[in-house]
Amino acid sequence: MSEIIKPDNTELLQQIFGDIQQQSYIDVVRDVQQQIQDNAELIDVPVVNHFAPGVYMRQMDAVAGTLVVSKMHRTEHMNILIKGSITVATENGIEFLQAPVVLKSMPGTKRIGYFHEDSSWITVHPTEETDLEKIEQQVIVPDSEIDQFLASLPQKVKEFE
Repeated sequence: MSEIIKPDNTELLQQIFGDIQQQSYIDVVRDVQQQIQDNAELIDVPVVNHFAPGVYMRQMDAVAGTLVVSKMHRTEHMNILIKGSITVATENGIEFLQAPVVLKSMPGTKRIGYFHEDSSWITVHPTEETDLEKIEQQVIVPDSEIDQFLASLPQKVKEFE
């Protein structure tokens, strides 16, 4: 599929995100991630790393039509959509976001995003570390540890209503 899905095409977006009623959003994200890995041509989305004292920022630049499944994060952190638009599945349901947008992610967040136009998304993480492997160990939950990590959180994973 090479055409760009318009944000108001909820039927096609629903096909991508699947039947999400009464599922935890993490289960929906995992299902989509598995479908992508099994059936889609995977692409590398360009990433630029930015550092300042006590801050690591990861900028992802996605072209229109890109579907992304994020990694799960261990920490509370900020996100900034600086350019473009995206339909994203979050713990709050399916949302259409148009730049500029700033939002907070809580521990255990894992998202699906479909970019409707060329876009730039930045995650902002507090850390003194500058080694990317060490930052990933601090910030990212490996797929094999997701269930254990979610069970350790004080809040439970929400279901879509």
